[in-house]
Amino acid sequence: MKTPTVQSRIKGSIFGVAVVDALGGPVEFQPRGSFPPVTHFMHNDTFDVPPGTWTDDTSMTLCLAQSLIASKGNFIPQAAIRNYIKWHENGYLSATDECFDIGSGTRQALMIWRHYFDRSPHIREDDPNGHEGGQPEIDRALKREVFCGNGSLMRVAPIGLVYLRDMDRALSNAALSSNATHPYPTCAECCQIYTRLLVRAVNGASKEDLANEFARIEFTDVKVKQRLDRYSSLVDWESTDEDDIKSSGYVLSTLEAALWAFFTSSTFQSGAVKVVNLGNDADTVGAVYGGLAGAYYGVEDIPAEWIAGLQKKDVVEEIASGLCSLS
Repeated sequence: MKTPTVQSRIKGSIFGVAVVDALGGPVEFQPRGSFPPVTHFMHNDTFDVPPGTWTDDTSMTLCLAQSLIASKGNFIPQAAIRNYIKWHENGYLSATDECFDIGSGTRQALMIWRHYFDRSPHIREDDPNGHEGGQPEIDRALKREVFCGNGSLMRVAPIGLVYLRDMDRALSNAALSSNATHPYPTCAECCQIYTRLLVRAVNGASKEDLANEFARIEFTDVKVKQRLDRYSSLVDWESTDEDDIKSSGYVLSTLEAALWAFFTSSTFQSGAVKVVNLGNDADTVGAVYGGLAGAYYGVEDIPAEWIAGLQKKDVVEEIASGLCSLS
């Protein structure tokens, strides 16, 4: 395989999120083994949308990416949050021009932020600290384990793509990005773990390098440590049976399932098919896999028919290109 360029990896990550989100969307909420194996785009009966339709995972990823493009690579939390609100209320950066799929915690967070911004018209939209007055209200409402879903992990890839040469800022901004909707520490740490691996992948690390990088992470969250400490090498991932992998919307399960599919496959396509057929929260686990796998393999390794079959492919392309211009 020809070594992908950094720009190929950036595009691969964004398209990776979109195509595997769209691949898994039709079997979201369905138990593993309860549906025929998924190998191609299908109509999403749950939301009655056509094949190749990406969901909230991609929309929120694009919203975050667009905020980074607009600020020329500086993460401004409130700019991303305002984009999420536009998506929720007006279908901004949606494959269908409306918000048709959103997690309950994310919805609650965006309503809190909406009211905060309505009460604070003096805040400049380019103020990097403009979110700080609203964060305590988010924390009071949502900083509980019951809100430990995967809604911040699924969208975080653009942080690593923009801060690909500054790991410290990538990690701090990954946590900051998470806190906007998912302030529980487990969520922030999962976003940081994923971002660490994505930054290394986009810079050309091998899978063995990435597995070793993962093993060197000193987990601070007790639940993260209990769940992920057993993976000390690539062999540990490869020897883990599918039956031991959960693909629920719990952030730790999503991260583990996406990494397992990545470390136990040898092409973008084989990992994508493996991960969406885990079922349950298939689109989000798929999107998280796709962001990392796309950064590793590059856009050329994503099946051309998947990219061609995406709804609003031009929107994804425009934002992926915008991120490339920042590299």
